[in-house]
Amino acid sequence: MKKFKYKLENILQLKERMYEQISMELKEASAKRMYEEEVLNSIAARLNAENKSFSKTTGRKLSSEDLNFKSEKISYLKELLLEQRQIVDELVIKEEEVKLRLIEAYKDKKVHEKLKEKKFEIYLEEEKIAEQNLLDESVTNRYKAVNE
Repeated sequence: MKKFKYKLENILQLKERMYEQISMELKEASAKRMYEEEVLNSIAARLNAENKSFSKTTGRKLSSEDLNFKSEKISYLKELLLEQRQIVDELVIKEEEVKLRLIEAYKDKKVHEKLKEKKFEIYLEEEKIAEQNLLDESVTNRYKAVNE
């Protein structure tokens, strides 16, 4: 009985490695997006705190310097928040692209795995037929030997 050998095994292994590599890319992209979202949330919290602080000072007298400083700080935090939101949005888009690549790599891998399974089933059928032929031949030889 000959051993099963899949001719496209190297390609299957390559597809599996590609899938694993893209999977790692997705994990890294997700981690980076989550980190940037945390930064975004901290900026939003700082902006919210500054807005509350500013609203508490409306009843008091403030010097023009303090008013200008608080106003500039809030403006700076708003700009920072917008920039960070753009960064997060870009990372979300990149993450989605990696997800699509991962889906394609998964499909390729599954196609090759199914092909290997089908080739193995064909191999088993051929081996079964060969074994049956061998048994038939041995029975025929015995019958001939007995009748001669």
